[in-house]
Amino acid sequence: MKPLTNFRYASTATLFLFSIATSGVAAAADYPSRPVRFVIPFPAGGVSDIIGRSIAARLGESMKQTMIVDNRVGAGGTIGSDVVAKATADGYTVLLGSLSTHAIAPHVFRKLAYDPVADFAPIGTVVIAPNLIGASPKLDAKSVKDVIALAKARPGSLSYASSGIGAVFHLSGELFNLLAGVDTVHVPFKGLAAAYPEVASGQIGLIYDSVISAMPHIKGARVRPLALLGARRSALLPEVPTMAEAGLPGYDVTFWQALFAPAKTPASAIERLNVELNRSLKLPELRDAFAAQGAEVYPGSASDLALLLKTDLAKMGRLVRQAKVEPE
Repeated sequence: MKPLTNFRYASTATLFLFSIATSGVAAAADYPSRPVRFVIPFPAGGVSDIIGRSIAARLGESMKQTMIVDNRVGAGGTIGSDVVAKATADGYTVLLGSLSTHAIAPHVFRKLAYDPVADFAPIGTVVIAPNLIGASPKLDAKSVKDVIALAKARPGSLSYASSGIGAVFHLSGELFNLLAGVDTVHVPFKGLAAAYPEVASGQIGLIYDSVISAMPHIKGARVRPLALLGARRSALLPEVPTMAEAGLPGYDVTFWQALFAPAKTPASAIERLNVELNRSLKLPELRDAFAAQGAEVYPGSASDLALLLKTDLAKMGRLVRQAKVEPE
């Protein structure tokens, strides 16, 4: 009888372990079984909100589950990011993060409530948004090389406008100074709309902005586009070179937006979200909708996003230190 008893115990243990394994498989197959909260850390109606809501709608359709959009705004996107960092890691909360919330904020906020790496699980990149450097029509510069020559001839006399201290456009200007070996002077604005009259009049020589925001001013001849800040040209301005093509090799500030989940979210949920995200990004109607907002789809794996974040976190840290930005 003893061997039979041992067999029963062994069989019971085997069945127990099998039930655990199969229940995990079933749980992965059933995900998501209830609505998913999709946190957008920026105000409703803006470019980030339009992009976020578009991808949330497509994910909801493909995953056959409701995506509840939650705009948690404030502090440059860090409030909404913190909400997700502290959410339950079960796959039912995701964040539309960005270069600003995950690679810049850690260096410009003294007491950031989250760690951009330890507190999040990367899902995948959604879009990249082309930005540019533009020159005043009053400035005698039709190329990046012209700007560099002017800046070297008159050190400290050429200024550039950005959307604020520590913002991506401020750091873009500092990278230009660093790589070109010049000293252009930063002039921060609370919003770049207020900067364009001064650029158009020649009071400020240069401006860094997104392509989509700059387009009306380019068409109105209030600013002259000189170069794109990222590694690729923009379909909206196909004739405008990248900064590297324009004579400043090594320059690359690519603004991206991506999906993140809380750290320790089950790998099965991350994988499903990544697969459905990349499938959605292949849809022509989504590509066209994003292009209308000046953004380009940028599919990839979770590990691709992790590497991008690691690279840009280090790069932005160097720029913040070089610009001597004091954390708030």
